[in-house]
Amino acid sequence: MKITDTPLVCREVSQRMDQAEKLRTTQKKQMEERLVENPSNAFHQSVAASSDTYIAEALRKVRESNVTHPESLTRMSGSWLHNQMLNSSKEKK
Repeated sequence: MKITDTPLVCREVSQRMDQAEKLRTTQKKQMEERLVENPSNAFHQSVAASSDTYIAEALRKVRESNVTHPESLTRMSGSWLHNQMLNSSKEKK
């Protein structure tokens, strides 16, 4: 091959190759933009989460309630022993 090192391709093939290259470049740009925006998004999410009082109040209500799961269910799931330790520490107080 003296004239060119690349083989001749039809017009449709070259158009598909150009479209694929454009798609790759646009996706690369989008990924780079996301990499730049991720730290600021994470910061804003943490600020929003710290000012959210709904979960804190819900957790407080759960801790105050005396509702428990049946003992047979906790024995099957393996948390029975942990619950017994919690109950014994509450009784000591």
